[in-house]
Amino acid sequence: MLREGQTSMKSRLEDAVSPVIGVMLMLAVTIIIAAVVSAFVGGASTQFEKTPQASLRVYCDESGPDFNIIFEHLSGDPIRTEDLKIITWIEGGDGTATKHEQSANDNRSSSAGVRVPYVYDMQKGIVPELEFGEAVWKPGMIAGTGNKAATAEFLGISEEKLGGFIASDTPIEVTIVHIPSGNTILREEFMLGEGQAG
Repeated sequence: MLREGQTSMKSRLEDAVSPVIGVMLMLAVTIIIAAVVSAFVGGASTQFEKTPQASLRVYCDESGPDFNIIFEHLSGDPIRTEDLKIITWIEGGDGTATKHEQSANDNRSSSAGVRVPYVYDMQKGIVPELEFGEAVWKPGMIAGTGNKAATAEFLGISEEKLGGFIASDTPIEVTIVHIPSGNTILREEFMLGEGQAG
């Protein structure tokens, strides 16, 4: 029998277990919080690729079978065309819209023999290293679709349909997207018409 003020050995052991369990639970919670914070900080420090800063211009040029769309790099950073996607929207007179996307993975134009738009180079001519997806557009460079047939392929329409759009001065919107950053480098609207260079 225990006297007043005395506790049994079992009671003292149980009292000692409670603080140990409490400390272990606090330690587990602290480790979980540290893991969550480090995962958040690690994810927040992911670096995004910088969007090239460039002044570009796009317009149509020439007439007849030489009709083409010109892309001019006026100033700014060089742009790797493998990192670009060109989206075109043509609004038809009947209320329909035709959308087409051109990227570095698309097929080569059957009429130009390269992926368009390709960089114009008087010395080299039309060569694969200057095609869209391979070339680096630098200030002063001009790229284009080359001819009416390649322009139609670039826009994802038939040459006959392109002829109708040209005859009616149909509006076209061209958007150039930098794929790694997801940002738009250029969005420009102009009329699909002959001799519209400007």
